[in-house]
Amino acid sequence: MNLIRPLQSSDADALRTLFLEFPYKKAQQKSQSIDPENLAAFFVGAEIARLGGGGGTAVAQRVAEADGGGLEAYGALHRDEWHSGFYGRRFGRVSPFLVYRAAPETRSVLLDALLDAARREAMEHLILRIDASEFGVLPLLQSRGFYLVDCSVKLSARIADLPQVSAPEAASGMTVRPYRHSDLRAVMSLASSSHPLNHYYNDPHLPREDTNRLFEGWIERCCTKLGATIFVLDRAGSVRGFAIYLVPTALNRALGTRLVILDFVCLDTRLQGGGIGRWLIADTLRVLDGDFDMVELRTSENNYPALRCYHSLAMHDVSGDFILHCAIASGQ
Repeated sequence: MNLIRPLQSSDADALRTLFLEFPYKKAQQKSQSIDPENLAAFFVGAEIARLGGGGGTAVAQRVAEADGGGLEAYGALHRDEWHSGFYGRRFGRVSPFLVYRAAPETRSVLLDALLDAARREAMEHLILRIDASEFGVLPLLQSRGFYLVDCSVKLSARIADLPQVSAPEAASGMTVRPYRHSDLRAVMSLASSSHPLNHYYNDPHLPREDTNRLFEGWIERCCTKLGATIFVLDRAGSVRGFAIYLVPTALNRALGTRLVILDFVCLDTRLQGGGIGRWLIADTLRVLDGDFDMVELRTSENNYPALRCYHSLAMHDVSGDFILHCAIASGQ
């Protein structure tokens, strides 16, 4: 059986190979013109930097070392203080859980090592993502108490390829303008009342009112701390929707890309379904064109209106993830 041990700096080359040969993100890399070598180096640099507490949140970084040398798997456990603050319980996340090479027994031992570390840290709720092609990993995760809460879809498009979109009739009297500090409360209120499709709402162990506060808190963070680019939909001084864009600066620098992420888009529920969201996205991306070449976003695989909107804007599905939670305290 493979040896499960802590990650070491001397593992960097073997870990880079493990990331580089991951078979399930090739379509995304091709679509976004991402150099796999640079991407693997970026991931490995982040993992090695976390050794000795350098990354701040990592509490366990474990590799499965093959009998003949090399690495068969890698998993890391992190504290998640952000979510802990909204739900009144200690959250953690497993990221990554890279086991595509490993035999079933090795996968089990690695996962158990991470779960043991979570219990030592008194973590009560875990979040884990795997690629949507990794069906073979699901039975193991479910046997250890993880349960599926969502399947997300990542979409991407070159901004220059987006079609021109005119304001629909339903947008009469509306303008799209940059966010102002005075918009904060209105934007936060929309976030918690008009965006029900999310994996936190799907988790029966998480109170809905706490998830509402989570969304409001994330919006406040985007508006006040993360340097987001934000646009609002304004009708006679009333905020009726918004779009938030984030820039992955470190990733862009490492890969030589000019990518912007549509992190959050939301409309007043009374305006949904009339083409206003499509116009809002297209209009705001036109403003960002020139500074960025490509946009990406995630949504739930069952958010059919959103997917229809994004596909109509020439955005293409490039990857998907299973999102699982584990409520350790409840034994689920």
